Amino acid sequence: MLLATIMWGAMAPIGKGVLEDGTLNGIALSIVRIGGGAILFLLFSLFPKSITKDCKVERKDYFTLFLASIIMISANQGMFIIGIQYTSPVDTSVMCTLTPVFTLLLAAIFIGNPLTPLKVLGVVLGLSGALLMAFSNEGNEIATNPLLGNSLCIFAQICAAIYYVFFLKIINKYPPFTIMKWMFLFSAITYIPVMLPFCNTIEWGGFDSSSLLSIAYIIIFPTFLAYLLIPFSQKILKPTVISSYAYLQPVVSSLLSFIMGFALFGWNRIFATALIFIGVYLVSFSMSRQKQELAHS
Repeated sequence: MLLATIMWGAMAPIGKGVLEDGTLNGIALSIVRIGGGAILFLLFSLFPKSITKDCKVERKDYFTLFLASIIMISANQGMFIIGIQYTSPVDTSVMCTLTPVFTLLLAAIFIGNPLTPLKVLGVVLGLSGALLMAFSNEGNEIATNPLLGNSLCIFAQICAAIYYVFFLKIINKYPPFTIMKWMFLFSAITYIPVMLPFCNTIEWGGFDSSSLLSIAYIIIFPTFLAYLLIPFSQKILKPTVISSYAYLQPVVSSLLSFIMGFALFGWNRIFATALIFIGVYLVSFSMSRQKQELAHS
């Protein structure tokens, strides 16, 4: 979990560095990430199944995986990467912590999960912090369009929440590698042809070694390796411990952003971040407590 969180936390400032170079726009970088991830998962599927834990997918489940790929890979990862282009890497990392809030809200609306006062307070604080951060320009001079960028990142987390709420059966049915392999493949097949016409800003002669290494990092570590590490963590750690690592991602992103000169803070952003952290903590705490009560009943 620590390694995966560090990988994800470093992706936003490293991606921002690539986008600031002007060699790629956000859409092109999202294409590279999704396409590169699909290739790596397909190559890894050549390893013995005793290592990958890969298994055969039933024919009736392919369409479900196709829909999941649109939501969790194309929409989630696509909007996240494009959002980095317009806002700060710190904002994008903070927005990533909101997934439990949106998951709880959707589960309450569509599948009738109970909302306790603590959960409601967490949702209100988390969403208030997200809105404050989305509409605030103070301390975010590096962002060219913070409202657009933050909004894209918020919608990316809503897509992740949709995936966790409505695709839970398919998530539990197959091993994580099998799901990721097919989702990245379906996403690459659909996302790349649709978005490729918008990549006319690529400066093919502008790639230096730093840009290439950054792009390789984004494809290999937060896109491929992190998704292989998480399942191992889920077998060993309690959900409450896993959820606590969400707070480390913005810390890693902030430290690296500061080193790279991308971290600019204002009091509005600090207050908004505090609201989001408190809201997510209340949601995670109340959900874990509810699971414990059900386990002992």
